[in-house]
Amino acid sequence: MERHDKLRKRLVTSHQAVLSVIETLDGVTAAELSANDGWSGKDLLAHLAASELGHCHVIRQLVADRPTLIADFDLDTFNNAEVAKRRRRSWEATIAEYRANRAATLALLDTITEADWEKAGPHPGGFDTTVEGVFRVIAIHEKRHLRDLNNALKKQ
Repeated sequence: MERHDKLRKRLVTSHQAVLSVIETLDGVTAAELSANDGWSGKDLLAHLAASELGHCHVIRQLVADRPTLIADFDLDTFNNAEVAKRRRRSWEATIAEYRANRAATLALLDTITEADWEKAGPHPGGFDTTVEGVFRVIAIHEKRHLRDLNNALKKQ
């Protein structure tokens, strides 16, 4: 249970850190903010929401001992397509999806058994990982993009 509790705390903390920044932005500012190569602040949040779903899929595949990779999968193409799908959504809808997807991640975390933690396989990012590792990647990924958001805000 200690591993579960540490991961939950890490996921909640990283999520709250992102929320503390994005909740200071209105939709216009988020759309105009240049946060990452070709992505606005809104796009970056859409990316975090979409990638969370992808990470949960990888976790479920690992737990079920099923393949985690799709033939001819390209992570950059996937990320750009997922962001593009969400561009017409409102800022509020993007925030709502981000919150809902984290709630789903935490619910998935609660289903992980002791036997599941070390189940391993390839991550779509090009490295091998475990169920525990994917949960860690979610928080690390979020913190990395939080830096992008904060850097963009400093340049405004």
